[in-house]
Amino acid sequence: MKISVCIPTYNQAAYVGLTIRSVMVQTLLPDEIIVSDDCSTDETWEILKKLATEIGIMSIIRQKSNKGLAGNTDDSLRAATGDYIVKLDSDDALFPDYIKTLSTLLTEHPQAGYAHAAVREIDHNGYAGEPRRLLRGAGFVTSENALKWALKGYRVAANILMFRREALEKAGYIQCRQDFAEDYFLSVCIAKAGYGNVYSPEILSAYRVWTDQGNVRKKRKLAEINGLNAVFNYALTPAFEQLSWDLKPVERAKQHFAITHSGCLSWDVYNQEEKRDLETAILQLSSTTATKFYIWSHKHGFGKVIELYQSSTATIKKYVKKLILTKPRTR
Repeated sequence: MKISVCIPTYNQAAYVGLTIRSVMVQTLLPDEIIVSDDCSTDETWEILKKLATEIGIMSIIRQKSNKGLAGNTDDSLRAATGDYIVKLDSDDALFPDYIKTLSTLLTEHPQAGYAHAAVREIDHNGYAGEPRRLLRGAGFVTSENALKWALKGYRVAANILMFRREALEKAGYIQCRQDFAEDYFLSVCIAKAGYGNVYSPEILSAYRVWTDQGNVRKKRKLAEINGLNAVFNYALTPAFEQLSWDLKPVERAKQHFAITHSGCLSWDVYNQEEKRDLETAILQLSSTTATKFYIWSHKHGFGKVIELYQSSTATIKKYVKKLILTKPRTR
């Protein structure tokens, strides 16, 4: 069994070295580390060249032009030669037992296309925050259940995964070129190819969470909605059609996402032209009467009331989830 670790990066000079060194302290070392630099403009490239002279199993891809998140990640995954391939962002880190634990799970579950685990949030200074765990049992989920669960979103604690290369090949690697939801898209394609996934509730990695300074994340909302359109139109709907399943649950899920994201139409970070583009993308996701009602409400000043209700509901759900996850288990 050969194991690869792929680290796509762009302008992460402050963290990429820490990320790579977290791989080198694994209790089960990988056979290769592939770092793909997407034309960084900071000191990332110089740091990588220096580390490559120290770490014999490390190789670097230097993109000739900026390919974006999806394209750069896809290139790094395709370059890997391992039977199992870890995808690790260059500002995150693995804890020592990550590779050993998840490679064991993939070996035990040959129909799992990828393995994933709980994570510990860290901030930009590396200080530990809250744990992230999924509200599901440990172990294997079939491809059919994975597809059904995907209607509610990308079902991982964080996008730090160990893939089975065979599953990546059958899924066609990252076919989506949107820089939002490309990971969600890939997970659906893997399930569509007949692979489930396996989950460990053990915290095996650190996931860096950034504050939204300058409303950068808000300003990327159009890309996020376009990514969801790609997931539903080119991954989930074809998967349900392939299995001759009823498409009504897909349409309900699209409406849910459209309503949820319609709140951006009341944000003051957008001008009128940008709001028109957002509205068009939301309606492409779902054009039901309910969606149109929420769009109208946000455009006519009722957004604060809706956001308060949605925020309260989300807080209650988060509290209930935390209670369930922290409740002692009895035999």
